[in-house]
Amino acid sequence: MKKMKLSVSTLVLAVLLVASCNSKKQEETHQHDHAMEAAEEMVSPAENGEALAFKNEESDKVFHHYLAIKNALVEGDAETASEGAKMLLAVDGFKGQEAAKKIEDASDIAVQRDAFVALSASVEQLVASQVSSGAVYKQYCPMAFEGKGGYWLSDQEAIRNPYYGDKMLTCGRVDKVMGEL
Repeated sequence: MKKMKLSVSTLVLAVLLVASCNSKKQEETHQHDHAMEAAEEMVSPAENGEALAFKNEESDKVFHHYLAIKNALVEGDAETASEGAKMLLAVDGFKGQEAAKKIEDASDIAVQRDAFVALSASVEQLVASQVSSGAVYKQYCPMAFEGKGGYWLSDQEAIRNPYYGDKMLTCGRVDKVMGEL
């Protein structure tokens, strides 16, 4: 009788262990699938068509550093946004110095996001006519800044909102495409 209780207990424990492992494996598979879907949404134009390129090196550098700031704001990472702004300030001839300096100096993500509106406008003026291949997407969130709205630029059509980050990651729309698709 004791052997039978022990065998039944062992069997039940083994079934629970297998079920638990299968559940964990299914969860990991689901997480992997979700991560793959997110990665597919964030495919850059270089991987999904024509590579983004600019007519001059200055525009390329400015847009590259601008994207670093935008992506940091999407992630809610004030420190990385500040570092991106510092790199942007080092580009000779960039005219959005005031907004970039505000982002560099601020440790508060809300202050950085406020300054990012003006930075986006400056970067748009510089790169709008400089796209030689690929596309730059001008995107808009109507809910940003208490309903006043806010624009930003992206190298991807998929919306990744720098003004709300993970709170409203996909809030927005593409308003304009600059360059070739």
